[in-house]
Amino acid sequence: MIERNLFRSIVIYLMSFVVVGLSGCSVFSKKTPAETAANTAYYMCAGCHGSDNVRVNFMTPNIIGQKKGYLVSTLKDYRDKKRIEPLMNGAVAGLSDQEIDSLADYYSNARLDK
Repeated sequence: MIERNLFRSIVIYLMSFVVVGLSGCSVFSKKTPAETAANTAYYMCAGCHGSDNVRVNFMTPNIIGQKKGYLVSTLKDYRDKKRIEPLMNGAVAGLSDQEIDSLADYYSNARLDK
């Protein structure tokens, strides 16, 4: 009887852990394109381009406030390997047109005076 209760307790514990763990998963949360772009910008772009437009090194361009059309065409060129820069080609390889558009919109509307 004790073994059965222990087994039942373990199963309940594991099931609650799975439910709580999955509730924070992106499968259950719907993010707006702006939120997704902000996350992408933070996790993918800020490592080289820096946060608040403070570049990590002198070879990386400032992109905050850049024109949206320029950013869209440049990112698509990197994704489609019309422009070759291994870090950028790899960084944007998996982005869709919608993600590129949202990311360009994010950076073109971002301002330093926040």
